[in-house]
Amino acid sequence: MSKELEEAVAGLRDRDAGWVTRRDAAEALGRLAAAAVEALRAHMEDADQDVRRTVLDCLGRASAGLRGVKPVAEARATSLRELVEPCAKPGSREVAQTRAGFDVRVTLKSGRAQVVHVEQSARKDGVELVRVYTRCGAPADDALRWALRTNLDLAQCALAIAKEEGGDVLVLTNSFLSGVVTPEELKACVKEVAFYGDFIEQKIGKEDVF
Repeated sequence: MSKELEEAVAGLRDRDAGWVTRRDAAEALGRLAAAAVEALRAHMEDADQDVRRTVLDCLGRASAGLRGVKPVAEARATSLRELVEPCAKPGSREVAQTRAGFDVRVTLKSGRAQVVHVEQSARKDGVELVRVYTRCGAPADDALRWALRTNLDLAQCALAIAKEEGGDVLVLTNSFLSGVVTPEELKACVKEVAFYGDFIEQKIGKEDVF
């Protein structure tokens, strides 16, 4: 048994170890097992009869060990449209496609409305994100201190300054890793961003602009 395999087996068995240690050990075992199966499969039709028989025997034992283990369905990336469409609700939330992504116009109980933008973007390090945000108003000095305090009480979003063609604007935003966020999480975020975005807009300028 190789040293790496021995360490991985011991790490997974050690219930006193932290979950990160045991998770990493499980990942190492899975990687080693996959590599071993791949190497065996490459010799299923080996010209040497003894080698071929041993390879098939080993693969059979590996297969028997997996009996009753259901394969995990291969993950399929959820498109931005599939994420956003469940946000739609007649008379309450209207979804419209834009060049950058989608806009969700949320009509609040007060009768005011707030447009929430949902777009895909990539950070400088290449990480793909789904960005949810709404504009709240100009980032005046007196509003910024209040905004930073307010961040402590917000869920699903935070206040930030976005640079746009017309100048800086105070936005309420949240970003998710692409491929990880679910439609349910996105809808919850859109509703939160719309509600508090309008609340902050009223605090800053009163008028229903965004």
